[in-house]
Formats: sequence, structure tokens, C-alpha cells
Amino acid sequence: MGRESASYYLTFPSEQEEAVVLALREGGAEPAGSGHTWIELRLRDEHRYWIDLRVHRAPRPLLEIRIALTNDEWSIRAPLEAAFTALPAAGAACPLRNEDDEELGAPARAGWSLRLEEDYGRRRAEFVRRIGDVTAPISADHVYLYIHQTRTRRDDEAELAWQREREISRIEEMWDGKPEPELPPDHPERLPEVE
Repeated sequence: MGRESASYYLTFPSEQEEAVVLALREGGAEPAGSGHTWIELRLRDEHRYWIDLRVHRAPRPLLEIRIALTNDEWSIRAPLEAAFTALPAAGAACPLRNEDDEELGAPARAGWSLRLEEDYGRRRAEFVRRIGDVTAPISADHVYLYIHQTRTRRDDEAELAWQREREISRIEEMWDGKPEPELPPDHPERLPEVE
């Protein structure tokens, strides 16, 4: 959960854990790692989407779906529907919730994926308003780094303030015609060259 991703949760009966993992694998999810209390899977197309799925074993069985806000909203519904098709009946009857704990519907009922897509679309619109239209099918864990590496991050107030001050300073120097400040005597450019 964070400003760069949207999270959705599906709680299911504990005896369904293996069946849920198997169903997700049958639906196209590939293994991505595991730990003592979780199993990581992902739905991925290198040009269209990346959806992280984590099956938590403790303290209660829970499927966490993390979707980076760099995914286009139109690209996420079909892979999720495919992955959830084979869910066991007991797991598919459980309600899917967003990170605000609002119910989006159970995968066994019609309409859940449209509501998830709408919820995701709203979150992505906020992200686009804040950051800009960044589209990249990458893991939710890598969005922050990707945005900084591509220099498209625009919501850092300190960075914006510094850029503003720098530009104002340059404009004032050009307008006033003041010479640039003199370099200090110990500055490398003022030291004599050593042969």
C-alpha cells in the first residue's frame, strides 16, 4: 500500500490456501518468491501490465493484490478475471475489498472486476494528476525508483521549491546584470595547476 500502488484484499478460508495458489497458477500467475508466511505470485505482460499477488498464510489467509499505478486501467481487468476464474467456490464467494475496506464484490458474482477497475482508475487518475502520465508495466515495489530514474517525479515540494528559487535567482542575475559571485580562494578552479 502506498502512493504508487493500489492494494486489494481477498480473505479466504484457511483450508483453501493451497487451492487458491493452484488456481492462481492455473489462471496465469507465475511464481515470484516465497517466505515463511507468504507466497508471491505475479501476473505480467512485459508491454501491458504487472500485478503482484501475495498469499499471506498468517495471521489469517489473505490474498493481497498490489497493482502499480503505472499500469493502464484498461489492462488489468482481463488478467485478474483469468486468474480468479479457477478460484475454489469457498474462496470465490469471499468479498474483495480495497485498501479503504470498501467491498467491491465477490469474484463468484458478476461485476466485481468492473468495480475494481473503476476503483483503480480513480486512484490512477490521482496519481497522474500528482506525478504525470507515467505508464510502465513494472512491479509496485519499483515504481518510486522508476519515477526518480526517469526524472518524471513532480510531487516533491522541496525539489519544486529549490527549482523555483534557482530559476528566480538566474532571472534576477540576468535582469540586474550583476556579475556572478566570486569563487572562494580555495575553490579548485582558482587553485594553480600542478605539473
